[in-house]
Amino acid sequence: TLRHAADDDDIDWIVVQMHQDALSSSKTGNGSDKGIREAWLPLFDRYGVDLVLCGHDHDYERSYPVRGCNHHAGIDAVTGEKVDTLQPKPVVHSHASNGNAFDTSHGTIHLILGGGGTSAPLDVYGVDTGNGNPQAKVFTKPNRPMPGTTAGTFTRASADALEDAIWSAQRDTGTGYGIAVFDYEPGPHGGKTTITMNYYHAPGADQTPTANYELFETITLSKHRRR
Repeated sequence: TLRHAADDDDIDWIVVQMHQDALSSSKTGNGSDKGIREAWLPLFDRYGVDLVLCGHDHDYERSYPVRGCNHHAGIDAVTGEKVDTLQPKPVVHSHASNGNAFDTSHGTIHLILGGGGTSAPLDVYGVDTGNGNPQAKVFTKPNRPMPGTTAGTFTRASADALEDAIWSAQRDTGTGYGIAVFDYEPGPHGGKTTITMNYYHAPGADQTPTANYELFETITLSKHRRR
């Protein structure tokens, strides 16, 4: 779903809502899907999508602004041979980010907001044991149920590749429960418009239900108005 953040024709925030993840380093959840990267990320780059909101994995993860991809940066999960996972490329321009403030005209930020509830703690993320950096598992083959050996049953293959999650900027390792609150500021004509996101999480909720939410992080997205 493509949505503008305001009805004004001269404000062009583009936010995409989708269920499955193109950028996820979840270890116990689904992870990343190359098919989505192949089909959708070039369109996000082409049309200047600012923000992508996903679920599917029951955790919170935020990417750096990304644009384009690195080829053959992944490895086969079994053989260790190089494979092409279409690894999203984080924007490295100094003017694209400043702390937790980002100019989305230079790249798209992906947010996984899967903290609405889960029957099991899923806030566990992949780590490269060699260098300690974030690591993602990636489905490079069709990520869908296939007929099982018994009639009427279905099975799904596991992720078949791994990559360094160089695009992963923030992961909530404390709890899988949280909520994001967005504030939109149109800004003056000829100036900048902003979206501020505050993410609140509930520490300990994976073990014991709690109504206590704390601020985990704040990010501000900005871009120039067209007029």
